[in-house]
Amino acid sequence: MSSSVARGTGGKAINVIQTKLTKFVLFTSVVFLSLASPTKADDQAGAGSTKPDNFVDAALSDWDFTIGAGAGFGPDYEGSDDYGVGAMPVLEASWRDDTFFVSVDRGIGTTLLRSEHFSGGVSLNYDWGRDEGDNSALRGLGDIEAGLEGTAFAEIDLGTYAFELDITQDLSGEDKGLLANFSAEYRHSFFDERLWISAGPSVSWASEDYMQSYFGVNNKQASRSRYSQHDTDAGFKDVGLNLGAMYSFDENWAMIGSVGYARLLGDAADSPFVESENQFSGGLAITYNF
Repeated sequence: MSSSVARGTGGKAINVIQTKLTKFVLFTSVVFLSLASPTKADDQAGAGSTKPDNFVDAALSDWDFTIGAGAGFGPDYEGSDDYGVGAMPVLEASWRDDTFFVSVDRGIGTTLLRSEHFSGGVSLNYDWGRDEGDNSALRGLGDIEAGLEGTAFAEIDLGTYAFELDITQDLSGEDKGLLANFSAEYRHSFFDERLWISAGPSVSWASEDYMQSYFGVNNKQASRSRYSQHDTDAGFKDVGLNLGAMYSFDENWAMIGSVGYARLLGDAADSPFVESENQFSGGLAITYNF
């Protein structure tokens, strides 16, 4: 079973919770709900040879659905020292333990490879970009256009420990480049697995196009803004630490939350419109799985 605490879909709220930092909330919810609850396949095995009552039951028997709502906080843009709060609707459908999934946050994707401790796949998602009007510090820099992005993901799950690599490439033709994120996680349960706690570090690397789009200042932008030209190279973008928790009220209802910290590095940290190298984010949501 899987779920995600998804980001909002309007105005400034999108930019508040769209950063990589808050995506840990989304990943945490997927992991925790998978660990804490039985799968549909297990339920069916336990039922013996019982057949679905009708065609609808048969069609839905391999699906998991999660809905819910919550709120998240984060910087107005990566590098900002201004913060805001936004709504996070939860909506996800997963077929046969993420063999195919549709999610507000994770997009449309499939798990192509799976073994006892390894899984990997691809997904297609929508990048919301960045609006010049999100914060006065961005005035004169123009918008970063929204568009499609593709992600290849891989995870090693050892139960108590997990390691994940996501590589996301811009597919919109806007030359927004590539972002790779690696994270490690330690998990522990309490109260007969009703409460799960996790913690772990993360590090991200970005291509030159990505760094220039989100942290650079070209000649045209320099002429329209108060900033000097800032050219960037590919390199490590940030390192971070993430903490998460999930409490299951019963087999359907759960509360999920996390907080994250990231430290911008290199050309990202040196950007003239980065007001703070220290970035914080978090979220809290109530989910219902069926």
